[in-house]
Amino acid sequence: MVRSAQSLAFEEAWDAARGEAPFPDRSNIDLKHFAKFARWFAIIEPDPNRMALPFTLVGSGFFDFLKTDLTGVDYLSLADPAIRQLAYDCVMACLRQPCGLWQITPASIAEGGFMPYEYTILPISKGKAEADHIVIHVNFELGTFAPKPHVDRVEHSTVWHWLDIGFGVPAIGG
Repeated sequence: MVRSAQSLAFEEAWDAARGEAPFPDRSNIDLKHFAKFARWFAIIEPDPNRMALPFTLVGSGFFDFLKTDLTGVDYLSLADPAIRQLAYDCVMACLRQPCGLWQITPASIAEGGFMPYEYTILPISKGKAEADHIVIHVNFELGTFAPKPHVDRVEHSTVWHWLDIGFGVPAIGG
């Protein structure tokens, strides 16, 4: 499977926001670069002291699928318990060795069955010299579901690729 035009454009906007830095500062994630992604955009501030990936900013589109505001919600509470540790470890790897992650992930839906969606994850910083947050663009337009179904749970990714942003990629994977 190939990355969507939305995923590639999201990485290009992230790259423009970082300039010459290894990753952008959160203050550089502005409407100038990210307006077209706002509906399906989120920021997660991982907790380095415990396994938690809380959303700190969430685009309005997520409410359509999850029927709740995700601000403050731990992403891991939405994921299959069997993949929570791996999901946390991979996000922390994106921060330690600055890199991105692209994946296709199925979500189980309330109506029965699964719906694939595309994640593009990249590191950012909140005024620090090291990456400490991730920005995410989610593309829910991979399937033909009408009306849009309610997502129950995030499953294990079926396609997984690290995105080398100039510092190599971690050895762990999905």
